[in-house]
Amino acid sequence: MMSRPQLKLTNTVLEGKAREIALEEAAESLARGSNTIMIDDEAWITVEMIATGALSPCTGFMNAEDYSSVLHTGRLADGTPWPTPLSFAVAGERNQNVLKGLKKGDVATLINRNKEPVARIITEEVFEYDREERAQCVFGTTDRRHPGVRSIYERMGERSLAGKVELISRPHWGAFEKYRLTPAQCIDYFYNKKGARTVVGFITGANPVHRGHEHIHRTALENHDMLLIQPLVQLAKPEYIRSEYRIQAYEALLNKYYQRDRVLMSPLRVTYIFAGPREAVLHAIVARNFGATHFAIGRDHAGVGNYYGDYECQTIFDRLYEGGSKELGIELLSFSEVFYCARCGTTATENTCPHGKQYRIAISGTAIRELMRYGYMPPKEIVRPEVAAIAMQGVQPKGLDENGNSIYPVGSIVKKLFPFYLVAKRLGGKLREKPLSWESLTLEDVERALMDVRENADRILGDIAREMELVFDARRDMAAQWINEASEYSRERQLQLIRALEEKVASADPNADNRMFQSKAEAERELELAKYVYECMNSKGLDHKKMTWNPLKYSEYR
Repeated sequence: MMSRPQLKLTNTVLEGKAREIALEEAAESLARGSNTIMIDDEAWITVEMIATGALSPCTGFMNAEDYSSVLHTGRLADGTPWPTPLSFAVAGERNQNVLKGLKKGDVATLINRNKEPVARIITEEVFEYDREERAQCVFGTTDRRHPGVRSIYERMGERSLAGKVELISRPHWGAFEKYRLTPAQCIDYFYNKKGARTVVGFITGANPVHRGHEHIHRTALENHDMLLIQPLVQLAKPEYIRSEYRIQAYEALLNKYYQRDRVLMSPLRVTYIFAGPREAVLHAIVARNFGATHFAIGRDHAGVGNYYGDYECQTIFDRLYEGGSKELGIELLSFSEVFYCARCGTTATENTCPHGKQYRIAISGTAIRELMRYGYMPPKEIVRPEVAAIAMQGVQPKGLDENGNSIYPVGSIVKKLFPFYLVAKRLGGKLREKPLSWESLTLEDVERALMDVRENADRILGDIAREMELVFDARRDMAAQWINEASEYSRERQLQLIRALEEKVASADPNADNRMFQSKAEAERELELAKYVYECMNSKGLDHKKMTWNPLKYSEYR
């Protein structure tokens, strides 16, 4: 069991006299037009994370030795575990020329788009790096269709500046300002104010919060004191759900369905690295720095397309580090893929649910997002209605194009959310002789699958329960009277039918040919089946094969 983290957090936020001096020196640099570098919000936010301790033990951007060691071993040069390079390789010819002219000890002033000094870097060295080597080591591919690889070539310069960073001014977080907490503030809240012993960290991306996440949260809270939820709120791929909506959706979930005083939400205003498994390791370190003793991680944390295998984000900890996640100072809580089982009547995983795919509604954040983009509310079994109502408004771009298409194939939505539809005729129904191909599905298939879920997902377990109740409720006043009355009336009518058939058998001609008059043998068979039906009414379901005992060709009736 991990205990309260004993961390020495980085703090290079300039305050008081030190900040005044830094502002004066920055003003001189700006006046001379020397050693100033304009940065975007992404770089500014990264500097803030370093300065406030979110990326401890790093105090600045990596030198060449640390950079190379991280690429090839997942450790800093001194052996400290660290999964991804922390580089300052700003693009732009002017910025790159400034980097080219810097020497050890020089102070580079960082200015925002309003030309205000916001931070500075005390130069340790400037070095060039190999883009292809970086891509292969960090992302496991040099394919430029990978967003992280593409970013290396499109958004990074050829030189990287190494050195300690000092933050002069923190960026304003806009709509997220009221949620902003430093690592030190979170640690103080958990351990001094709440008296927690264990805290589970959970970092989540750009898709809406769903019941797969909720399953992880609730499991974590059953066994630990507090839960730290850190949604990433940042500029990201344009098709994602906008961050303001995701945060408000989280608020709806936390306020309506959680013990609110056991959960702290502290968003991370960062940009995606798209590093898959290595990014999962970085997230664990960040959660540790914010006070987490444990880190909850699902099947495809920080996944990107099909570049990484299932659960690779979990196994990488043991592949990179002999001590696994504990070497990072945090304990990993690994979770299998979560789905909703209509037969179990709850969220479940392969570890807990024995039922087949015909009962399962899968939970995919990407497919949920795209279902909303097509204009459909997702099933309540996988997204809380209060959450979906907010998240659906934040989908961009909205709706379909002029051809009725969107950015995601409809067949993939069915495949990722409604696997039962591919293998069964209905949710919980008979298996198809040949499974459907998801590539051939249309929007009508999405609608059929979704309607089936809406009508039957909460019915399956209910039907089973009612059937058992009718048989086993010893106190019959608990049963619905209209069901009892209908059942009793059906049994009485069946008895009347049996008596009528008994009379028919008694008077039937054994030599009749079943054309003008029914034979005695056939009448006896009808009586036998009527009695069988009556017995089944009291104890068991009908075997419908027994009910079709005399099929004849249509031509024989002409």
